[in-house]
Amino acid sequence: MGQCFSHITESFENARKKVKLPRRVSVQQSFIDRRNSRLSSINLSLIKDEYKDIGIDKFELKECKFEGHYKAQSGGKKEQRMGKSIEDGIKKFKAYPNLYYAMFYPTEMLGWPENEQQYVFVYRAGLEGFKPSNVSSNGKVSLLIHEYQPLKSFKGNTLPKKFRDKYTDTILSKYRGKALHPRGVLPLLPGRGMECFDEPHIKLIGDVDPSSIEQGQVGNCWLLSGIASLAEFDGAIERLFRNTKDIDELPKDGGNNYTVTLYDLTTWKEVNIVVDERLCARADGTGRTFGVKPTEDGELWISYLEKAIAAHCGGWDKIDGGNCSHAWALLTGVKEQYIIQKEEGTDKFICSARFNTKTKEWARHENSPLDGDQGLWQMPWPGTSNKTKGNSKPLTEKMVFRKICLWDKNNFLIGASSKGSSDKKSTDGIVDNHAYSVVDCRSDVAGTGIDMIQVRNPWGYGESKTGRFRHKGPGWKKFPQIRKQLKPIFGGNDGIFWLTRQEFFKYYDAIYVSASNMQKFLNKKELEKKKIKKEACIDRQHKTVLNGSSTQRKSRKYPLKLL
Repeated sequence: MGQCFSHITESFENARKKVKLPRRVSVQQSFIDRRNSRLSSINLSLIKDEYKDIGIDKFELKECKFEGHYKAQSGGKKEQRMGKSIEDGIKKFKAYPNLYYAMFYPTEMLGWPENEQQYVFVYRAGLEGFKPSNVSSNGKVSLLIHEYQPLKSFKGNTLPKKFRDKYTDTILSKYRGKALHPRGVLPLLPGRGMECFDEPHIKLIGDVDPSSIEQGQVGNCWLLSGIASLAEFDGAIERLFRNTKDIDELPKDGGNNYTVTLYDLTTWKEVNIVVDERLCARADGTGRTFGVKPTEDGELWISYLEKAIAAHCGGWDKIDGGNCSHAWALLTGVKEQYIIQKEEGTDKFICSARFNTKTKEWARHENSPLDGDQGLWQMPWPGTSNKTKGNSKPLTEKMVFRKICLWDKNNFLIGASSKGSSDKKSTDGIVDNHAYSVVDCRSDVAGTGIDMIQVRNPWGYGESKTGRFRHKGPGWKKFPQIRKQLKPIFGGNDGIFWLTRQEFFKYYDAIYVSASNMQKFLNKKELEKKKIKKEACIDRQHKTVLNGSSTQRKSRKYPLKLL
């Protein structure tokens, strides 16, 4: 998703045009219009639940001066206090760091009569990415900020050398020929006061949600789609981090290292990739992560998994384009990765793989999807095991769909890529040239004769705009028995949606299959395949609807290459 932010900029100049200023208040001293709510008492109900039990010692008070302008990714509630004592406001601000994030006021007003003073509180709830502009010792507005910091910071916001990995300062320091960390831009340390997920619920792994992945600036939707498919299975993500020490205690105050176990595709053997806690930042100095950001639930696993894979493949440029079957090979070590596409000049489909049918050997693989032998050979259709492989005869659309349902039932990882040449465009709401995960597949739903498939956009938003069974589409009303069986949830925008078989093949021209039962990745106590994740997803969607919230995000515009 392209980070398109709703910038909130408060300025003295704008307010001068809207507010009749009290005596002695100049243009530069007017900074908020009267539209903003003005509370006469402390409203403790605005304290976010996760901050209610946080001690004052976890907050750091920072002070600076600026000109009254600031930007935020999303805006918290603002409270303007006019004709009130600034000193009293400062006392209130310092007493409730879990309620207030920022306070600012014209510095010279401190010497004015109280009935002419004014200041602004910015509440913590709903605020994200607060950035004051033109910070300078000569600024005319004083700014106080309560920074929550779950972990102790390092001197100069720099990770000590003894904790550093061998990748961040070398192969992960550039992207497309440009340095990610030019002078003045440091890698981000989550939870250490750099405004990179300084949240109370920060953790490495929690309740893994495949829908919480949000792509960064790299063209690697193929990778994130593959990871999302794997995350459908309880225990799969934990398995990748199984060699990380004290995994349930991370992150903690000391320098953190994360061990991710992947497969070296040159040998098809497991290899441990150890990365430190630094996340690459965007070179523009905005303080945002360059790669995928931690999940909304405060889980860091996706950021460090992406970082480890980028390091394993040789750098960010080496994962800029690919397909989800390559991601599955890296994550699971399964060689049997198949691509299903239409046979040229016909309406039937064939199955191919990187297996040379003449030499009876697998093609040379490299860790980066951009390297190695890219050749494909037509193969027999995968069954549910090596003993049930079919022949290589081309199949009709309906026959392929039945196989997809069978593979899904047997815990195969399945993905699909949409038609088109650029993900800057979309067709009927479906992003062109983009990798999607296949979540579910149903044949003859509720005896209606209608075949349906559920897919997920790794961007975490967006759906078909014309499908019969889009969110609140006409199909649900016409076929109540389908709605009863599939139990769709409306109200949120999580990138998951249903298509009919005909719609699916209209928009997608390649299907990817990892022909291995993923049951072995599940926790021993969780033996049902994707039921657990689907039920959890339904629960989250119910909460979204009940809370009246939305997960909608802005459109991404990053380039993508599907090989």
